[in-house]
Amino acid sequence: MAVHGRYTRIFVNQFDFSGDNNGLTFAVNSTAEDVTRFQATARQFMALEPGFSLEQAGYWTGPAAGTQERELYTLLGADTAEVAALFGTDTAACPAYVFPDTGTAGITINSPATSVITFNGTWMGNKGCYRCLRIFSGTIAATGEQTSVDFGAAGTVGGVAYLFIQVITGTATNATVDIESSATVDGAYASEGTFTFSAVGCQSVVMAATVNRWLRLNCTDLGGATSFYVVGLAGIGGVTYTVFP
Repeated sequence: MAVHGRYTRIFVNQFDFSGDNNGLTFAVNSTAEDVTRFQATARQFMALEPGFSLEQAGYWTGPAAGTQERELYTLLGADTAEVAALFGTDTAACPAYVFPDTGTAGITINSPATSVITFNGTWMGNKGCYRCLRIFSGTIAATGEQTSVDFGAAGTVGGVAYLFIQVITGTATNATVDIESSATVDGAYASEGTFTFSAVGCQSVVMAATVNRWLRLNCTDLGGATSFYVVGLAGIGGVTYTVFP
């Protein structure tokens, strides 16, 4: 069954620009190089690593800090942003494509006299892209485990996890949230890494070796804050995304 396009979100570090956009296009382009040799009986090709692109289309909402125009302009040519595109967010464990350590590749502002000012941006995929699943989205107001998500299979080559910290109520000093995995939903969960933060933004964790199929967040310390709103994404190498050499 088709899914309505409004179930889409775009995060840039701590900012959720979903409400400022009406179009988001993610593309993967795979190329091959002709490596035919002398005396080959047929043409030979070598597959190269794929290229990734992400384009957003929306509206200009002002020049202040925290608006699209200001933030995307600040990130032109930089490699300091974590950008995530989430599709089908009516499903709890929706897919999320994450551009790590990226920056704005281009900005287009269109200002027709008889309509609104539109704002489009593109993101560089020079550091690759991870296909993750959303494992949590909501407010954490107490320590403890969150609901786990089934990834369908374990992986043996590690993985990645991202925590987009979008709102902190009160003051957080070294708040900690673990990413944990287990072979079964009710089994023993082991920490795969820890997010530590004192401000809004995005934190990343590289998970090593075996990552089991059930993943969850576990808040171990609020850091003095009353609560915080976060979105957690995780990917397992060889399960949710291909591991390239």
